[in-house]
Amino acid sequence: MGIFDKIKGQNSDQTKENNQELSEFKSIVIDTSNVIKEIKNVATANRLQPLELGFKLLSVTTYYSDEKNENHAMNQEEMALFLDDSFLLNPNLKITQNYRVEIYKIGTETISLPHLPEITLSGNKNLTKIIATISQSHDVAYSPDLEQCIIDDIQMKKIKTGILVGIRDQNMYKEVKKIVATIHVNGFLDKNHSFIVCSGVDEVAPVNDNLILHYKKKVNAKSSDGKVDYSKRGFILAVEKDECVLEYIKPQTGTSGRNCRGVFIPVPEPRISHTDVINISENLTTKESETSIKYIANRGGYVNFEKGIYDIQEHMEINEISFKSTGSIDASLDSNIKINIKETDILKDAIGAGMSVETAEVHVQGNVGSGARVKAKIVEIGGQTHQSSYIEADKIIITVHHGEANGQDVEIERLESGKVIADTVYVKHMTGGEIIAKVIKIDNLMSNAKIIASEKIEIVELKGSNNKLIIDPSVTKEFHEMIESITKKIEQLEEELKAYPRQLSSKKEYIDKNKPMAEMVKEKIMELKRNNVEPPVTLFAKVKDFQEKVMEYNTFLQTFKEKKEELREYKSELSGVQNKVFLAKIINHSTWREFNEVRFKLIYPPRDMTYNPQENEISREISLKDMGGEYRIMRSSEYSHS
Repeated sequence: MGIFDKIKGQNSDQTKENNQELSEFKSIVIDTSNVIKEIKNVATANRLQPLELGFKLLSVTTYYSDEKNENHAMNQEEMALFLDDSFLLNPNLKITQNYRVEIYKIGTETISLPHLPEITLSGNKNLTKIIATISQSHDVAYSPDLEQCIIDDIQMKKIKTGILVGIRDQNMYKEVKKIVATIHVNGFLDKNHSFIVCSGVDEVAPVNDNLILHYKKKVNAKSSDGKVDYSKRGFILAVEKDECVLEYIKPQTGTSGRNCRGVFIPVPEPRISHTDVINISENLTTKESETSIKYIANRGGYVNFEKGIYDIQEHMEINEISFKSTGSIDASLDSNIKINIKETDILKDAIGAGMSVETAEVHVQGNVGSGARVKAKIVEIGGQTHQSSYIEADKIIITVHHGEANGQDVEIERLESGKVIADTVYVKHMTGGEIIAKVIKIDNLMSNAKIIASEKIEIVELKGSNNKLIIDPSVTKEFHEMIESITKKIEQLEEELKAYPRQLSSKKEYIDKNKPMAEMVKEKIMELKRNNVEPPVTLFAKVKDFQEKVMEYNTFLQTFKEKKEELREYKSELSGVQNKVFLAKIINHSTWREFNEVRFKLIYPPRDMTYNPQENEISREISLKDMGGEYRIMRSSEYSHS
């Protein structure tokens, strides 16, 4: 059958049409399943370019085939089947459409069509959703047939791109109606409008099985500036109690889909690659759901996988922590992990240069290298610390200390030019260095040390010189922050209060000056009222203005008094903190040596009281006393009972 055997309508006389001149071609009506192909054929037969031809959709017939039907033509009621996902997802279903169209030469239309805004179609990757975008336009104008013309334009664009017509497209009609209503009201289209033209059924991809090692995700090899820190390699992978350590994702089948071209979208079966049984110790428990099996830690520690069994352990023994062997170890303080580092060679570092360790407990039998940082609840170091090392823990025990230690309770065998910041510090031998704490005890103090305490410094035997022993109540962090806060508030209040006396004086002067006039006005108002005459509004306004000035003055005065009281309270609070200096003392169980300094620091106003003991002086206790505004350093050869 030739192309022209399909022609219907006004040009049915074959002989007559062949005798007509090609230039007089106007339109033909064709039934086809491929409109674009027919337009090309008609253009060729009439010596035209396909771009010179347009088409108008007259009707659509939809066919489907499945196990029971072959090319069944669907009526309007049956088209509702496409709203049922289960009908569409039958893999044996095939959908085709036949279109009756009128193909015409552009420019020969007998009916004037309204100007349409630009309309474009787009779709997602699998074409399960087709989106129309109608562009903003100030040229479009409302007409009664505008809605249908927009629908027709979208339908023709769908046909050109192979999208099925009349299937799951209810939203298109609703959105076009709203857009046309907007044009009717505004007279133009004020912005771009996008909406779903039609939708198929999205496929759901299958889920392949997977074993997720959550505990390994905690390793962060990047530093704060985003650079890779190669020292952090996750040698110890710490977890906390009730944390999900690993998780097996069960395989889950997906669901097929069908796109807006009627093409069925199959999905593969899920891939299963983890078939080995996961064995765990009693330190983990399982929590199973439909989609996964989670393995939860029953206690804090580090994950150990040995002989095919996952376990949570707390104690670890290693020979050293170094860049070469382990890298830095980063476990939380609450992990309960206790690390024992066994290297004891005095020529080697048990914790290597630049390494960092953070965990619950660290017991080092040997030395801590340069730039090393250790943070834990308990730290014990059997060797010595490098001068650039840093130790932070609640409880710290060090044999020989050259670096910096920051904790609550610190014990050091030998402190040699190192620094200690803590609550309580006990040192057997101290040569140089600095200690800052609440309470400090030193068995043997040599020379060149700086010792600062807020409550007590106790020395069993003083053997050297050039030591500075300082009592400073603000030295501890909690008091320093409190004193700094109170001092700042005092300074702010004192600055605010400077302007109050002048302003109060100005307001009081105004009141005193205008009081006689206000009294006269009030008397005049009373007199007019007694004579049954309504006083003028201006008189009331003058009295009201004066009364407001009096209230303003009283409020300002009250604020001034409150701020002065607040200042007094802050100063009293600061004085209370300062009184701690009078309770503190320096105890020396041996005789004093020359060229040592004792100092007491007052907080507010800041002031130092200094005393230099004499050679062989016997002053068991040295303290500071407030003598009614004057301060005196008190020395006693006896021990107090406090």
